[in-house]
Amino acid sequence: IYEVVRVDQGVPLFLDEHLARFYQSAKLENREISLSPKSIKLRLKALIQENVLVFGNVKFLFKWDESGNSQFFAWVVPFFYPGNEQYKSGVSVDIMRAERPNPNSKKMLAGLIEKVDAYISKNRCYEVVYVNQKNEITEGSRSNIFFVNNEQLITSELCSVLPGVTRAAIIKLALQNGIDVLEKRIRVDELKIFTSCFLSGTSPKILPVSRLQDYDFMVKNPVVSFLTDAYNGLCATELIRFNW
Repeated sequence: IYEVVRVDQGVPLFLDEHLARFYQSAKLENREISLSPKSIKLRLKALIQENVLVFGNVKFLFKWDESGNSQFFAWVVPFFYPGNEQYKSGVSVDIMRAERPNPNSKKMLAGLIEKVDAYISKNRCYEVVYVNQKNEITEGSRSNIFFVNNEQLITSELCSVLPGVTRAAIIKLALQNGIDVLEKRIRVDELKIFTSCFLSGTSPKILPVSRLQDYDFMVKNPVVSFLTDAYNGLCATELIRFNW
C-alpha cells in the first residue's frame, strides 16, 4: 500500500488527504497499518528536512510479508512534472486494455506498471488510459481523467477508479463554482462528443490532453482554464494552512 506526495516549498501538499486514502487502501486490502497518522507525519517531516527537499515527490509505503510481518518505508523519488509547453499545447495519451483489481485501493502492481512503462516508451505518449472489458474508459496509469462537454465536467464513476486526491479537489472546486459534474461510465465510442479532456494527479495537477488515441480535443477551454487557476489557488492556500 503506498502514496506519493508532492512537496512544494518544503510542504507536503494535501498530506492529510493522502494519509486518509493510505489507511482506506489498507482497509480495502484487509490489512492493518500499525503506525498512527501522527507517527507517519513525523517520519515524513524528518525525511523532508534531512534531505532539504524544497520541491519534489516523496513516496511512502507499508509492506507485509507472507508471515504478516510489516515494514514502513519512505523516500524521495525521482519525479517528472510537465513543462510549460505541455500545459500550453496538451499531451498525447493512448488507450490500453487493462483493469486494476480493487480499483479504489492504491496498491503496488509491478507487472502492470512495467507493461505501461514499456508501452509509453515505445509509443512516445505521455500517459495511457485503461479501458475495461466493457470498452469503458476508467483511469490513467498514474492519473484520473476528465472530459468537458459544453460546460459540464464528466469523469468515470468512483467505484471503477482510484479516488484521486487531486480528482476530489477538482470535483469540489467545480461544484462550488456552479460547474455541473457528472460521474458516469464512459464508453470509448462516446469520446467524439466531448470538447476537451484533461488528466489530474499529484505530479501533473491539471494537464490538458490534445489527443486521446484517435480523438483530438480542444486544449484551450474556459472550464479547464478556470479549474486550473482554482486548483493552483487551492495549492497556494495549502502552503499557508499546513502545519505538522
